[in-house]
Amino acid sequence: MDISLTELKALLQKSGNRCAFPTCGEVLLHDRNDFSDPVILSKVAHIVAKSQDGPRGKYPLPLDERNKENNLILLCAKHHDIIDQSPQYYTVERLRQIKDDHEALVLNSTGDAISKRANKEKTSANYLHEVVYSTLFQVADFPKYVYCSPCAYTDQQKDEIKDLIVWPKDKSEMFPYVIRGEQLYAFQDLTQPRTAFREIIDPKKSQRFLTADWENDPVKGRWLITLLNRSLNKLTGRKGLFWDKDHKRYYFHPDEPGTIKEVRYRPLNQALSSKQVVWQPISKQTGEPRPYWLHRAVSLKFHLVTSSQWCLSIRPEFRVTKDGVISEESDKIGSRVTRKKSKMFNYDLLGEVNFWRDFLSDSQPRIILNFGKDQHLIVSTTMMQADVDWPGIPEKYAKPFKNVEYVEDLFSWAKLNDLNVDFDDESDEADLEADDEWGGEDGKE
Repeated sequence: MDISLTELKALLQKSGNRCAFPTCGEVLLHDRNDFSDPVILSKVAHIVAKSQDGPRGKYPLPLDERNKENNLILLCAKHHDIIDQSPQYYTVERLRQIKDDHEALVLNSTGDAISKRANKEKTSANYLHEVVYSTLFQVADFPKYVYCSPCAYTDQQKDEIKDLIVWPKDKSEMFPYVIRGEQLYAFQDLTQPRTAFREIIDPKKSQRFLTADWENDPVKGRWLITLLNRSLNKLTGRKGLFWDKDHKRYYFHPDEPGTIKEVRYRPLNQALSSKQVVWQPISKQTGEPRPYWLHRAVSLKFHLVTSSQWCLSIRPEFRVTKDGVISEESDKIGSRVTRKKSKMFNYDLLGEVNFWRDFLSDSQPRIILNFGKDQHLIVSTTMMQADVDWPGIPEKYAKPFKNVEYVEDLFSWAKLNDLNVDFDDESDEADLEADDEWGGEDGKE
């Protein structure tokens, strides 16, 4: 008995013109531009063969049920052959699950798309379609390994350790580390005899572990975050920023007490300009200086947003001091900073974010943290974005914003070539196994 037209129609509609095999999803019918018949690539496969001699044919399903839609699965020719040639692997139960998962995916996906279109048409008369820019920046390359080695020092002996590090000629390289349970952990390759930490650890006793194995570990994950935070400390320190330990942010400090500080940067859609980063506000009513100073500051934090996908958040802040040096009392800071931020609309906030990404990257397409040979952390300076339909904001505040992307040039490409970065290389060494018995407490910068 052949498959009835009714059963075939039901299968085709549930399958959504896609191969049901996991990871395939090939389109199974192609229209031709010359008005000839369309090209059909689909193959209807029986989960339980229509005869007992076929693949999975011994399964206890009545013969008159085998041409029903619930025993059929739509595949491309390649995967049709694969499942029939490997019936011991593609069992009845496995194929039924593949069919159910695929048809549920088709139903949910098309349903969501139709709902979104309907909602969009319903609200298009009153809503604006705009791009929302994020303060998140994608990490394009992440260190693959964390290295560890026995160490006789503690995490509090920073000054002694700093004097013992053998600094290389490459001034771009950073040396963040943490010490937990008499073990020093770093992104640098501690197994190399010429490691910069060779006066502190024994390279012959060093080991390495995949960072991917640390990311979701409750203890080692905190150590990884500490390493990343200390990497930011190195980056900001080289840029002349100071660390506000109480508020967990980096800020500009005047070159001389009581003096205004400016830095050069590239504003949105403009040429180079200057921006005040330490200044004493002036009252618009009296023209007299106010009794406090403002310092541009920033909160930087790495986030694990999905499995093995990191982002860097850049959150602009302000630090308030009495004279450009001494911090203002906390009960006075809140109102002044809140008043300052309340006047910052979306465009102004994005302008502040742009200033910080430009400052931290030296107007380059990416921020590069270099930990030595084949160990890097690279952050794209293109703002992450999403499309939204929303009522919008008052026209007088709706300034246009373009997500400026820094132009790739020979200098920026040369940096990548020097680091030997290949963004397509997804290989890891699966045979690395981290020891689960770790000691020590999490430290904070």
